[in-house]
Amino acid sequence: MTEWTLIYLVLFVGACLQSVIGFGLGLLCAPILFLILPELVPAPMILNALLLTLLIAIRNHDAINVRQTAFSVIGGTIGVLVASSVMIFLEHHQYRVLFGVSIVIGVILSAIGFHPRITAYTNVFAGTLSGFMGTVTSAGGAPMGLLYQTAEHKQIKANLSVFFLYINAFGILTLWLTGAAGSNDFVLFVKCIPAILLGWGFSWLVNSRINVDIVRPLVLFVAFCSGLASIVF
Repeated sequence: MTEWTLIYLVLFVGACLQSVIGFGLGLLCAPILFLILPELVPAPMILNALLLTLLIAIRNHDAINVRQTAFSVIGGTIGVLVASSVMIFLEHHQYRVLFGVSIVIGVILSAIGFHPRITAYTNVFAGTLSGFMGTVTSAGGAPMGLLYQTAEHKQIKANLSVFFLYINAFGILTLWLTGAAGSNDFVLFVKCIPAILLGWGFSWLVNSRINVDIVRPLVLFVAFCSGLASIVF
């Protein structure tokens, strides 16, 4: 199996999962792709997430809660700005460790049974963490996913997609302005587009056939192992 065939397979699965269960693209794909082709993280993966969240937000636009999303966007803006400032000063090996640690933290946050109440304050706090982790790793879904875990499923996908649509757009802009992203990242993103579209399209066929209770822990386990590998190796 060639390098790009494997990359396409990982992106296809991740895009399909996120379209069905509300997360998966960043948390599953980013740590695996970082091990296969590090250049895909974070900027190309942020662009991949930007495209997919746009498609999901359009599909679920009628379930968007504007007030809740507005507070999470405020927090996300803070997180993106902090992450972009930090990344300017990181060497590659330092970034690799920060990436791995952020992924592991994201998995732990996704796996714990804590059920915070959805308020303006928790939206700002979770948004800040997600904005920071999303900019550093392109996998910032855990804090916001934890906050919205008890919400109605369509609302989860709608609100999180709008939030990450903004965060991904703002994140890639700040990375570009600070020199942490460039034209080569856009070329890599374009190469990834077919896999993202295929995964999103396939999700329409399997939307009612995937057992979330089985898939969720499997995704978290794979992401956890990949995150540890990024730290150790």
